[in-house]
Amino acid sequence: MSEIIEPHDPAHAKALQLLQERIIAWFTTVDAAGRPHAVPVWFFWHDGRVIVFSEADTVKVKHVRRGSPVLVHLDTGRFGTEVVILRGTATISERDAASWLAEFGEGYEKKYAAAIADYGVPLEGIAATFSTAIVFTPERLQTW
Repeated sequence: MSEIIEPHDPAHAKALQLLQERIIAWFTTVDAAGRPHAVPVWFFWHDGRVIVFSEADTVKVKHVRRGSPVLVHLDTGRFGTEVVILRGTATISERDAASWLAEFGEGYEKKYAAAIADYGVPLEGIAATFSTAIVFTPERLQTW
């Protein structure tokens, strides 16, 4: 469990639930000139961290390799409620996506079953294409 999330705090408990259930997060980095770059990503909340699989040559991967600060946030609820914003650091894992999926693939596949079916590529194919694993460690949580 992440040290920044207090499961006994109702807002934090809701944030944890949303991190486990929501399908899309926005992954924001900045370039060397400080310009933000935000992209929607599939993600998996695992041991207090956000795991994102990516193609190796994406802007977000280049920014993470350079040490960019990272902000991850979820879409809000219908009326601007259910806000979850995480600020922290990210690294490129030495493990590839297939290795991570060996650890939590069942949960990932369950979470993304409809999206995987819509994408039309089996999980193994997704892991091969999006083989680079980004590990985001949150340092601050904003939620309401």
